[in-house]
Amino acid sequence: MTREEELKELASSLQAAIAKARQLDLPTSAYILSLALVEVSQTIAAELRGPSDSK
Repeated sequence: MTREEELKELASSLQAAIAKARQLDLPTSAYILSLALVEVSQTIAAELRGPSDSK
């Protein structure tokens, strides 16, 4: 499994966890998981753009 596939799988798991946290009325947990999802999504986008010189 490639890193991109692993990140997409992680994003999918986070989305499921967010939905479950909302179902269980855990807004703080849903918020924190949403922040993690944003970070994973940004990482996926950055990797799709390729290497950058800003690192």
